[in-house]
Amino acid sequence: MRLKHAVIAALDRELLIRICRDLGLPADPHNDAAMAEGLTRQAGISEEYLLDYLNEKQVKTVCEKYGVAAVGRRGKLIKALLQKEYGPTFVAIDFETADYSPDSACAVALVRVENHAIVHRAFSLIRPPRRKFVFTYLHGISWEDVANQPTFGELWPELQPVMDGVDFLAAHNASFDRSVLRRCCDAAGLDPPGLPFRCTVELARKTWKIYPTKLPHVCRYLGIPLNHHEAASDAEACARIVLAVHGVR
Repeated sequence: MRLKHAVIAALDRELLIRICRDLGLPADPHNDAAMAEGLTRQAGISEEYLLDYLNEKQVKTVCEKYGVAAVGRRGKLIKALLQKEYGPTFVAIDFETADYSPDSACAVALVRVENHAIVHRAFSLIRPPRRKFVFTYLHGISWEDVANQPTFGELWPELQPVMDGVDFLAAHNASFDRSVLRRCCDAAGLDPPGLPFRCTVELARKTWKIYPTKLPHVCRYLGIPLNHHEAASDAEACARIVLAVHGVR
């Protein structure tokens, strides 16, 4: 059952009449079915708009019909319903580092997802605080590639708007990317984003029982294209793993 249908099914006659009149639609007090059908046919009327008419008890009824735990207050329940319908808004993030220290980010990619779709991609090389590169053999980035690129402190404020309004950040082996982000923010005197991380290693193990669970293994299982250790490709693959968890391929 789609959410809009579940919401309309929870509307009593009084609400059906009120909403139809508010929208300038025919309001027949003797024909609930006709009013409900009229609302259903209106593609421009969103679930969020209709949910705003419901009290907490009615929202809980919708949760029970739509398979969402009816635990919590009205606002929280509405958010849970909309998230199940449209999926979470999140950003997948991937860092590449120059050396073993988490403050040595030399590339970053961000992929923003809204309503089960990728809506924005961002990628940049970063000039790390030291010239020495240990992991060029993995990602192909050298000091010569980044010598004239912005530092993390110069770049990060430009990227932060990509994360506005998101529910979480996603990363494969999230502890690594979370550590890089925090250390780079600390070194630059910036506040790290106050967002939770979701780890796609853990999601892949929980959802599909994939072992081993390195990014190439998960991508091979799900048929996701990947150029491993290329930040833009890794971040997009991570985003697509989260989408796959939500049933979107």
